[in-house]
Amino acid sequence: MRCEWLTQNKSDSLILFFNGWGMTSKSIEHLTAENARTRAFDCLHFFDYQNREVPQSNFSGYAKIYLIAWSMGVYMSSLLQLPFTKKIAFCGTGNPIDAGEGIAPKIYTLTIDSFSEKTLPLFSKKIGFAMDTSRSATELRQELIAIQGYDLPKATFFDCAFIASQDSIFPPKAQEKHWSKNAKKIISLNCKHYPFHLFSCWQEILDA
Repeated sequence: MRCEWLTQNKSDSLILFFNGWGMTSKSIEHLTAENARTRAFDCLHFFDYQNREVPQSNFSGYAKIYLIAWSMGVYMSSLLQLPFTKKIAFCGTGNPIDAGEGIAPKIYTLTIDSFSEKTLPLFSKKIGFAMDTSRSATELRQELIAIQGYDLPKATFFDCAFIASQDSIFPPKAQEKHWSKNAKKIISLNCKHYPFHLFSCWQEILDA
């Protein structure tokens, strides 16, 4: 796993953002730009889950630490156990490759077997966001394979889970089943798998 600081303003509030599979910071570019203007939060971005090693960082100077995770990032965020002020999940579950609570294993395996440069536009259409082509199809396929082999905690509790009603990656019913027992609150969004165009800043998400 890789991480990068998107904002370091010496704020006393930190957002740890676990991105979705295959993504880069472009998925939250507008949120990062707005945060740079307001200087409200420091933000550390986690992505590229080809290995499960969490880069070491010191968070002791922060009064508040928020976790925001999207898609496969919800699952990968379980590797980081901290006294979070609030945990928010988007369009994913803690049990991501599962017929009842995530993506059906047969569909996941089929996705790996058929994945190539030619299928990237299809994924962008299904997700509702143009995937960053700076990462190669070979790299993205390897990330899918790596995630399939991980055995991480599958039932970490979140304060709020956002479910996209038009999600064709993680079936909404599977998300509802998972979060009915693993989240304090569930909020429905009228969008595809990509949800962040509905928000103009991090604070709007944290206020949920």
